[in-house]
Amino acid sequence: MMKAQAQPPMKPVSAAEVFQAGRRTTRGPSLARLGALSGLLTGLALAVGVWLPEALALGPTHTRLVFPLMVLGALGVCALTTLAGWLVARGGSGAAAALGWGTAALLVVLLLGHLPYDGRTLLIWIIDPRFWGQSLYPFEVGARARMWLGGFFVGLALGLVGLVQNYRLEGVRGSLNRGRLSLRTVVLLLLPLPLLALAGWVADENLNRPLRVAPLLVAEALSTGRTYTGDLAALGEERGVNYRAINGVRELIGEAGYSLQLVNIGLGPADTVFVRADFDNGAWVYCRVLADQLAHCFDASPPYTRGLAGLLSGAGTPDCAACAVTVSADLAAWLRLEGARLGGPPEITRVAQWGSQVIMRVSDPSGYITLECDFVGLGPYHLTGCREV
Repeated sequence: MMKAQAQPPMKPVSAAEVFQAGRRTTRGPSLARLGALSGLLTGLALAVGVWLPEALALGPTHTRLVFPLMVLGALGVCALTTLAGWLVARGGSGAAAALGWGTAALLVVLLLGHLPYDGRTLLIWIIDPRFWGQSLYPFEVGARARMWLGGFFVGLALGLVGLVQNYRLEGVRGSLNRGRLSLRTVVLLLLPLPLLALAGWVADENLNRPLRVAPLLVAEALSTGRTYTGDLAALGEERGVNYRAINGVRELIGEAGYSLQLVNIGLGPADTVFVRADFDNGAWVYCRVLADQLAHCFDASPPYTRGLAGLLSGAGTPDCAACAVTVSADLAAWLRLEGARLGGPPEITRVAQWGSQVIMRVSDPSGYITLECDFVGLGPYHLTGCREV
């Protein structure tokens, strides 16, 4: 008769071990994937609040770089929030949530604040290497103040959503019906998104409003004011737009098509934004927007064309105050020598411009000499260098 083998006594299981086992189950891969999904939705909602108003407003105005910047910003925000959601879901603890989402919120605020300036500059460096390394849109004190003011609401919303993320995701996972989405699952996933979109909209009002309003005002003045046959002053009082600002350039621009580009951004007590309008007929106009009001528009070409021609001839432009250009003595002397080599009045054309930095080309009528000259600044205009190409 075989003797039954004695079973070893079972080891007592403590409540702490049961709790840790439950946490390991909770922090499984499926919860991490839900965290990444929740983070992605968080970034998308924030991006909608920040950039949808700008897309709707500036889409019809033919303003350059609007949509590439939005895509760049949205991708950056979604990458940060998706990574934060995934890491916090894996970490599980409240400390991990505070650290992960606090870091993500700070990086998102910095991204939103720097995108219109450094982000725009980086994008231009990529698409036009001639301007590589140039500070096209400096990030100044006024921009920094707006970044922290608008970013406060973004950081607050991300912090609130992040701190309760794992509790919410437990409910999301528990509401899955054999791994499939249910109505409750969708509601739990989408529940915080309106708050995030609202925070994005508030941030947009603080960060991007002057940069959105300026092209809008210029586009409205150009599309309506240049063909209006009535009293522009009366029309302006009725609609709240200074249509008279384009009086000085109406004959110059005609009814040609145009595109817009931000030239200079100066944010502070009185936000000042310069917008450039390029017309199909070759005209080239600057418009100044001061504190959300269109101040005036003027022909942009005199400093770059007549001013440069005056330096080449050595005669200057004493009869044209708008043509004044500052230049070093050595460069002015070199230009006079080059001007003497030209076979006649030069042809001066604009090659490229981003921000307030402009490359002009001087062509000899005989075709033997071609110069390229670099300008920077707006009133005063600085000629920083020329070279033979």
